[in-house]
Amino acid sequence: MMKHNLEPMAAFFNARASKYDEVHTSHISGGLATKDLIAHYLPVNTRDVLDLGCGTGLELPALFARFPSARVVGIDLAEDMLALLHERCADFSVETLCMSYFDYDFPADHFDAVISVMSLHHFTPAQKLDLYARVRKTLRPGGVFLNCDYFIGNPLLVRLNFLRLALMRQKPGAMHIDTPLTTRQEMKVLRQAGFEDVRALWRQDNTAVIQARRR
Repeated sequence: MMKHNLEPMAAFFNARASKYDEVHTSHISGGLATKDLIAHYLPVNTRDVLDLGCGTGLELPALFARFPSARVVGIDLAEDMLALLHERCADFSVETLCMSYFDYDFPADHFDAVISVMSLHHFTPAQKLDLYARVRKTLRPGGVFLNCDYFIGNPLLVRLNFLRLALMRQKPGAMHIDTPLTTRQEMKVLRQAGFEDVRALWRQDNTAVIQARRR
């Protein structure tokens, strides 16, 4: 169900930066496993990676263990979390941008992979459709988008959450309010955005990894 914690998104995560790792590895279903899964599912020739909502970079040590020469661009609203990411990945090639990934100027045919871990469950299908079209554009042919997020099973609850958001007169994504989709809805949006190969790779309870490939 929707969480009624009306804090601006960046402020919410900055205030919790020091506890973020513990919460995401200990209190979220599949949270610890997903930090290694993303690296496992990346293409064998991965070099350039874009991380949407990178937070403290929990998923990056496994990525660099498999691809030590990879170059990562991480985008996140919370500067305090980005500072922790730089501490974690000080020996590797990471560029961070403190901004909304909706405002990022996605370069065409630039990345081998785009990843996102527990970040995209705050937005509407329409917002995601535009974003995912730009994600597809920024991938090189054969590149993949891996979205690890939490989803709900009942589409009626999805509609109810967005209705509550509208009644609260809040723009989706402006405040920290969770509005997850179903995996079926998420995959539909990815296909509408132009991805030719969309599939669920892994699931534990309400956490799933969805892959969308650009051919």
